[in-house]
Amino acid sequence: MTSDTRNTWIPWGQWLAVGAMTLEHLVRFLLPEASPLTPWAILLGRIALPLFAAMVAWHAVHNTRDPLGYALRMLAIALIAQLPFALVTGSDKLNVIFTLALGLLLTVPLVRSDRLTFALALGFAIAATVIAPALEYGVPGLLLVPAFALAFQPVPDHWRPILSIPAALVAFQLNPSLVFNLVSLSTALGLLLLLMRGAGHVSARLTAMPRSLWLSWYPVHFLVIAAVQPLTAALG
Repeated sequence: MTSDTRNTWIPWGQWLAVGAMTLEHLVRFLLPEASPLTPWAILLGRIALPLFAAMVAWHAVHNTRDPLGYALRMLAIALIAQLPFALVTGSDKLNVIFTLALGLLLTVPLVRSDRLTFALALGFAIAATVIAPALEYGVPGLLLVPAFALAFQPVPDHWRPILSIPAALVAFQLNPSLVFNLVSLSTALGLLLLLMRGAGHVSARLTAMPRSLWLSWYPVHFLVIAAVQPLTAALG
């Protein structure tokens, strides 16, 4: 199976994750707090992180020869996004791109096997453990990318269900609410089953997000919300 065929699920993951995340943020941060739409938007938003983490892990395992460089690019996006994220959310946490990027660094030993990589990974693991309380989704969020990367390893088919267990367990720990955790778990399990059966191939093709839009969406959508928030507050 060619790389292009193997990656046909990625556009679906991109649009679903970005759509769910953006809708949640628009409702939570622009509508009144008591809006009846808010709980439903947050519930829908629980599908986003498992999809984002799975895409990061899939690229690390199948599509990049430079996972460290990939992680550094993600950290650059996280740094750019941090100020608008803090302005919109009022949170003192580091945004979720930091969580995904550090999770990717923990994934490096699964895709590279030299001694330097393991030494760096040990350092990353220690640093990630120290910084985890400051991250969105904490330790479970940090472990989600390596858990998916374990499930995506090129192994015989009979090992795949076993290697998928950590991703399911971690996905079920992401949120403080049982209902939200069930949505995240269902997303992770559905994706894992799809990829186990089709090895990443989805027959219904969808156009991928343009690369520039994909890379800029997270910081830009927070910038837009930050610009609109004062107007909605005044109208409310």
